[in-house]
Amino acid sequence: MRMLILSGKKALQKQIGDIRPLEKSINEYIKSKNEFQALLCYYDMPGKYRLKRAKKQAEAIRDYVLQIERKIGEIDFLLLLGGDEVVPFFRLPNPCDDADEWVLSDSPYASRDENYTIPERVCARIPDGRSVSFMTRQLGKEKASYAKSFGLSAHVWLRASTEVYRAVGNPEDLKTSPPITSDEFKPGWLQHKDFLYFNVHGSRNSSSWYGQRGNEYPVAIQPANINEATGVVASEACYGAYIVDKTIDDAMSLTMLEQKEIIGFCGSTTIAYGPVQPPAGEADLLVKYFFEYVQQGLTLGESLRNAKLDFARKALRRHGFLDDDDQKTLLQFVLYGDPAIRGREGNKRSPNAD
Repeated sequence: MRMLILSGKKALQKQIGDIRPLEKSINEYIKSKNEFQALLCYYDMPGKYRLKRAKKQAEAIRDYVLQIERKIGEIDFLLLLGGDEVVPFFRLPNPCDDADEWVLSDSPYASRDENYTIPERVCARIPDGRSVSFMTRQLGKEKASYAKSFGLSAHVWLRASTEVYRAVGNPEDLKTSPPITSDEFKPGWLQHKDFLYFNVHGSRNSSSWYGQRGNEYPVAIQPANINEATGVVASEACYGAYIVDKTIDDAMSLTMLEQKEIIGFCGSTTIAYGPVQPPAGEADLLVKYFFEYVQQGLTLGESLRNAKLDFARKALRRHGFLDDDDQKTLLQFVLYGDPAIRGREGNKRSPNAD
């Protein structure tokens, strides 16, 4: 399998300063991935393939990836290095009538044609966190096994969350907010776990996630509650993966990834949707599929790609097309972290790998 590690050198230097420690970690990472033919390219620098440098624009960078494929063959894994200021998210038209002007998305980077909702390759991103040590830490992470999970749901979504959490844990252990609030939240709940699941409210302007019961919206968890957390994180919170102009201290996704044993974060960059009760749909269904594939032993990148493919197939079987909510769900969910790491030992081959 081929892996392309892609970034913009000048933009990356502006964000994190001296990039030599990162390049050293990338070289070590490439050597450690024996199952991949991996290479590092900067879209804004002359490279071995003599391609025209790309501007720091999403469409131009995507075209740069397609040009590399014409030179070396199809890329199976694409790992983007840096946040929106380095490798810009696509700003796609929002198919839903809600407060989001755009859907921030990495989906076009995962596609070779104009149907961005259907991924053709694995695509993940390691945000820069404005810190070279933050980035190098993501490349050196290893999975530890604890055979335990943690889940937190807004009280109003308990029934829907139960169906999702069942994929990785005992539904009776699922905690709800309220009564749980950030004041009573115990950091130990997130420690020595394989999976962390959150179905709560989020905001683009707040680092906290919120519960709900009736008209009560308590702060359920905030960055200060996270200490020595472990495992694979999947969050259905609106803006759970929103990192534009955010730092490690004011974005839950970045705070999670700052933890030594958090190996990946799957979440939404914009307003996400899900049913109040089963059957699972929208964000619930996508996260459920993601967890199931990670449980099978697929890499995190394969797990999200396959989850999106299964999600689209089910929608098409159900009513013959992808409705507005389906489209937005497929576009808005992203993966942060090493896409080649596995969250669970098991089957080492993706059923959709070919």
